[in-house]
Amino acid sequence: MTLSTKLSALTLVLGAAFSGSAFATTNVWDSTAPWGSATLTDFAAWDNFGGTTDSSADYGSGGTVKETSGTSFVTSGGNIYSFASATSFVSTLVSSATSGFFDVYLRIGTLGTLANTTATLNGVAATSTLAFHEDQGTVMGGATAEQEQYWLWSNVAASSLYTFAFNSTTSSMSLDQLALATVARPSAPIATSPVPEPETYGMMAAGLGLIGFMGRRRSKNRYNLA
Repeated sequence: MTLSTKLSALTLVLGAAFSGSAFATTNVWDSTAPWGSATLTDFAAWDNFGGTTDSSADYGSGGTVKETSGTSFVTSGGNIYSFASATSFVSTLVSSATSGFFDVYLRIGTLGTLANTTATLNGVAATSTLAFHEDQGTVMGGATAEQEQYWLWSNVAASSLYTFAFNSTTSSMSLDQLALATVARPSAPIATSPVPEPETYGMMAAGLGLIGFMGRRRSKNRYNLA
């Protein structure tokens, strides 16, 4: 049996094992979107991947995802998976905004071994928030789970292109879903001069009256001394 035949057979065996256990639930988010009901400025999301490089998002537009380690393949369920080595991903989102500040999100759903908790946006690192975790036992000596996590970069200046990088901690992580999103930050309030309260006007009038009274009194005293 040749090496390629052995690898093909191993792929089929592992695929069958995972499809009946850790990879049973696919294409469904178990957690609520981290941006809640906020209006999204830019958005791209995948439930099924058409290849290890996919620029056709299932929802939204202007996004791409690419597995860069070169050992992965797309499963029958539309996941990106590698049993040979840890996977690394680069994903991009084209921005429609030329100014302003934004909260930028990277959200992933995985099956099998776990994703690294650190990801980068345009080279800036952030730590993920775990949104959902369900243990799936041990496969090939490693802990596995169905897991959802997201990263948030706050108050990010508008960029023509957002580039995200994330990876798995070891082999046998299956990327099930991916979403990229931006939410505009509220504009800073415009500074205005405070409007005086009615009591302030009254105090100003009383002060002016007192100044006038004192002026008249000094004038009268000068005449009396003449």
